[in-house]
Amino acid sequence: MTNRREFMGYTGVAIAAASTPFSAMAEPARQLARRYLPGTDESLAIVGYGNARAFGEGDMDVSRELIKLFLEHGGSYVDTSGNGRNTIGTIMRERNAHDQLFLGTYINGENLQSMRDEIAEVLDVQGGESLDLVLSRAPIDFGKRRDQYRQLKEDGLTRYIGVGRYNERFYPPMMELMNDGAVDLIQVNYSMMEPGAADEILPLAQEKNIAVIINRPFMNGDYFGMVRGQELPKWAAEFDCDSWAQFSLKYILANPTVNCVLTETSNPRHAIDNFGAGFGRLPDTHERKRMEAVIRELM
Repeated sequence: MTNRREFMGYTGVAIAAASTPFSAMAEPARQLARRYLPGTDESLAIVGYGNARAFGEGDMDVSRELIKLFLEHGGSYVDTSGNGRNTIGTIMRERNAHDQLFLGTYINGENLQSMRDEIAEVLDVQGGESLDLVLSRAPIDFGKRRDQYRQLKEDGLTRYIGVGRYNERFYPPMMELMNDGAVDLIQVNYSMMEPGAADEILPLAQEKNIAVIINRPFMNGDYFGMVRGQELPKWAAEFDCDSWAQFSLKYILANPTVNCVLTETSNPRHAIDNFGAGFGRLPDTHERKRMEAVIRELM
């Protein structure tokens, strides 16, 4: 698997980036486009952060820089789990950024009381009286305990509830929850390399007014190995695309059902590159087909 650093080294982008003053890359800070959560007056920036290694490992210096850049560009959604909940919660409290950030928090409690206790621990770190979103990685278990998750909302401990996975085998139980009105939001994998969500789960989300967060836009780095050494099509500039990372992200975001796509990086320069997908025009239907053809030839 080729990681982002190796890929940028292969393409020479890393050399160019190193010669650019960091302040020049970050200023002026363009603001990410936003989309409303279905049925609400609340919106999310269309490019978000996944639970990056720096967050999970508690690297506060890198994490603070990533969040600083994120806020400067109007970012909002951050996926948090494990120790990353403490890292991001601490920084959010330090910056008093509760109104700017929207945190998706994975919890693991096996019953209602243990979930309440876990939420209380998270809130003690980040401050506030309620989480933005409680997520579960176990759609089947969520279905069995949907009343408990709903109770968390009724108790005011979270504003939204949802499920998140990154494999198509979890789509059927997730769709069952969507049809039953049990979730406010789903998080799934979707990209040119993993297009399966477009067949049923994304149309169902649109029909049921359920928010959608996308993970694995780069297939955990495999995407960069695939496009390594390839020249970005010149016509990509027609929809304001400057890099292979933006090529994948803009394709995903061109689906209007998608509220936000998550990127995981502990490198501020890569984060700025990813933000570029949230600026300018997105590809139209014809351009998306051309993009698909490019990737098919490389797969």
